[in-house]
Amino acid sequence: MEQPGAPSITKIATKYGLIQGVLAFIVFIAGTLAAVQRNWVASTVDTALLVVLMVLAHREYKSTHEGKMTYPQGLGSGTLLATVAAVISCILVYIYVKFINTGYLAALLKVQQAALEQRGMTAAQAQQAMAITSAIMTPVGLVVTSLITGVIVGFIVALIVSIFTQKANPRAVV
Repeated sequence: MEQPGAPSITKIATKYGLIQGVLAFIVFIAGTLAAVQRNWVASTVDTALLVVLMVLAHREYKSTHEGKMTYPQGLGSGTLLATVAAVISCILVYIYVKFINTGYLAALLKVQQAALEQRGMTAAQAQQAMAITSAIMTPVGLVVTSLITGVIVGFIVALIVSIFTQKANPRAVV
């Protein structure tokens, strides 16, 4: 039996999702201002923050619900947390690349072109690859790919974290 007035799993996941979304945007801005290309380090920091906040959300839920949280509840709240975080982060990144730093995507495309040339691609191959890349590297394309990636990664993280944070009711009849 949950405590009277205990926050719902949706409310808790949304709260931590908002925090994660803002923190992910701060990591993005820090990397941009430091002129660091988005790489595995930033992705690792984002994922580590997601794991920590997901564990905290699960802990808060269990503390208000007699210490119990089933695996499906953990998976659902973790996925919701990641989805909220992805939406918030994408909205903030969209505003940043569309209105604040309008040259961000052009600079990113130049870095991509240089990387293709460094790999030894022919001019025709590089031009074809850049045509595909530039179609995706728009503010909307960036948001869509980031949103899809954020939800998928969040779901995978929730699958794993929920294994360790679940605590089912031992008196439940299966």
